[in-house]
Amino acid sequence: MKKLWMGVMLASALGGCGTVRTVSNESKAVDDLAKWQTNCYTISRAYSGVAYQFCNLNSPPRTGPHWATFPILLDMAASGIVDTFVLPYTGYQQYKQGNVPIRRLEY
Repeated sequence: MKKLWMGVMLASALGGCGTVRTVSNESKAVDDLAKWQTNCYTISRAYSGVAYQFCNLNSPPRTGPHWATFPILLDMAASGIVDTFVLPYTGYQQYKQGNVPIRRLEY
């Protein structure tokens, strides 16, 4: 059992950055998406890491190694795994509060 929890924590730390970003600091995550001018207008709280990375891909191209398609797709896959572990929490939040709107900011 101890090894299972260590594996879950390691998976959370190494992968699923989109999940960690949306679950730990939801307002910063949606502000980032607004800043990146994504074409998404809301993201679901359930499987929010996958939705965050999808909206990241659904924005105009940016420069830099962290904005390449392949790393985002890898993180999307890792986020899907980690999102599954936190689904009881995020599913309840989705039921109670609904989708997270992406506020359009002026930059």
